[in-house]
Amino acid sequence: MAKTCDLSFQQRSLFQQGYQRFSSAELKQLEWGLRFTPAACSLLTLLALVYQSPYGLLVVASLGVWAFFFPAKHPMDLIYNHGVRHLFGAIALPENPLQRRLACFAAGIMNSVAALLLLMQLPMAAWIVGGSLLVLQVVVISTHFCTLSWMYEGLMRMLGKWHAPVALHEAKALLDRGALLVDVRSPNEFARESISGAINLPLEELHQHLDKFKEATCLLFCNSGARSHLAQQKLAGAGVREAFNLGAFGRAKSLLEVAG
Repeated sequence: MAKTCDLSFQQRSLFQQGYQRFSSAELKQLEWGLRFTPAACSLLTLLALVYQSPYGLLVVASLGVWAFFFPAKHPMDLIYNHGVRHLFGAIALPENPLQRRLACFAAGIMNSVAALLLLMQLPMAAWIVGGSLLVLQVVVISTHFCTLSWMYEGLMRMLGKWHAPVALHEAKALLDRGALLVDVRSPNEFARESISGAINLPLEELHQHLDKFKEATCLLFCNSGARSHLAQQKLAGAGVREAFNLGAFGRAKSLLEVAG
């Protein structure tokens, strides 16, 4: 069995930021463009700290707060979509999902605190707050890993509100009623090892098989559960309501052992 998922660490980090309806190929197209806004905001924060400008920090803070309330109107996203991306023939950035907007809002708060500290004549404290923000943003820019998105996922898991795979007893009941097992991994992974009775419909090709999904109840699985979650989200967006995320390969295999 293949041990890795087609999603790279950076793509999985984007998945964690809320870009869950995009395939691995679509995430790959977005990887570089999504670096522009945090990079631009980080540069503005750095310049404001260097020149000890509280009003500069407040301007950057306002960008983050604005982005929280208007998902598709972050000023830096608009600059990228209407200008920068055309220089490289890149695709437009989509609107920001909740997790990314929360990160923008949190950055706005940190910039506001740093500005207040400068106004209070506490430049060292302002540098500590602003510098901490810059470190977090450098991590986001270089890897797409967002600490706040990671914390958000952890909180949602604790509250039981994360998009967890279907419970095994429910999956077994669906299987007993004739649900299809759908392996959404690549054909190469499917050829190396899959599960008896499963059909292979790769994530990137789901749009070609919507009729099949609309005609039957389906249980989706992949290596780690990331692609099957993406598949379920994409199918739900296309109006398919009877497609369920079974999760990882091992979980799907254990279901068949129980069913057997």
